[in-house]
Amino acid sequence: MARGDRNRERQLGWVRQYLIGLVLGAVCAMYGVIAMLTRNTFMPGLRGGDHTLKGAHGIALALVYLLGGLFLVCRFFVEPRCRSRFARGQIYLAQNALLILLIAAAVYVLLKVGTAG
Repeated sequence: MARGDRNRERQLGWVRQYLIGLVLGAVCAMYGVIAMLTRNTFMPGLRGGDHTLKGAHGIALALVYLLGGLFLVCRFFVEPRCRSRFARGQIYLAQNALLILLIAAAVYVLLKVGTAG
């Protein structure tokens, strides 16, 4: 059973590495950059008819998209390619920094705009 699990993970590894890591991560990061430049960000679930955030709140949500995309790229695309122990340590440090910033930005958006708004 362990051999079958390992074999299946090897077969589906490209899904994690390329589809989730590279494609989804890059799309989220690019959307975050574009949303920062335009200062309009889509957030589903907002009360009222308009689901876009503008100004500082829009930039904060765009930062969430950007940081989330960069985290996905680091975690699923870059990390499996690291061979040396030093490079893995640097990637782990970058992932942790991105994750802390992502959580901080998401908490800001949820407190300022979220369900209480």
